[in-house]
Amino acid sequence: MKISTRLWIIVTAVLTLASLAIKFYFLPAADRFVRLSVEEQIHREMQAFEKIIGVVVTAANGDKEYVRRALYAISADKTIPIELRRSDFLDSQFGKRPDRAPRNDFERQVMQSAQAAFRQTDQYLEYAYPLKAQTICQTCHVGADGKAIQLGRPVGLAIRRLPLSAVTDSRINYFTLDLFWENFGLLTLAVLAVLFPVWLWVLRPLHRLSAESQHILEQRDSDAAALSEGEGVSEEWQAIQKIIDDAKSKRETHGE
Repeated sequence: MKISTRLWIIVTAVLTLASLAIKFYFLPAADRFVRLSVEEQIHREMQAFEKIIGVVVTAANGDKEYVRRALYAISADKTIPIELRRSDFLDSQFGKRPDRAPRNDFERQVMQSAQAAFRQTDQYLEYAYPLKAQTICQTCHVGADGKAIQLGRPVGLAIRRLPLSAVTDSRINYFTLDLFWENFGLLTLAVLAVLFPVWLWVLRPLHRLSAESQHILEQRDSDAAALSEGEGVSEEWQAIQKIIDDAKSKRETHGE
C-alpha cells in the first residue's frame, strides 16, 4: 500500500473518530450545559423577582390594597413573563380566584412541597418557584384562627415559561455548539492545509522516484530476458554480459 494512501486512511480515521466523539459525547454534554445554564439564569431571575416583591410589601407598610394592586399590575404587565398563583392560605383569607389557582399537577406538587422545579413540555420549559412566607408577610397574612402564616410556607407560586426555541437560540448555545462546529471545520481545513505541502513536496517526489525505480527495474529485467534469448540486445549489453560471465567463470575456477 502506498504511503500516501496510508496517510489518507489515518487522517480519515482520526476525523471520523472525532466526529463520532462529538456526536455521541460532546453534543449531548453541550446540550446539558446549555440547559443547566438557562435554568440557572431563570432561577436567578426568580430570586430577583422575589426580592422585588419583598421591597413592595415593605414599602406598603401594612397596606394590603397597595400590595394587591402592585401584584395585579405586575401580573398584568406583558413585559414581565411571570405568572402568579395563589396558595390555599390566600384563598381562605381573600377568597378563591380561579385565574390564580394552580393549573396542573406539576404546579400543585410544587406548591405542596415548597420546592422549586423545572419541567419540559412539547413547546416550553417551565419553572415553578414557590414564594415563601417571610417575616414581613406575617403582618398581613393571618388566618381565620388569628394565626399568621408560617415562615417558609408558600404564599403563592411564580411561574416562568420559556419557549424551547429560546433555549436553542441562546448565546450560550452559539458558543458551545455553533462555534465549536466552526472551530472543528477550521481544524479540518488546517489538517488538510498541512497535508497538502507534505503531499506536494514529499509524497509526490517519492512516488515519482518509486515509479522511476520500478521502470528501471522493469527495463533491466526486460533487457536481461532479451539477452538470454540473444535477440534485440545491443552490442554493449552483450559485451557487459560476456564480462559478467567471464568473471563468474574465473571465480568458479579459482574456487575449485
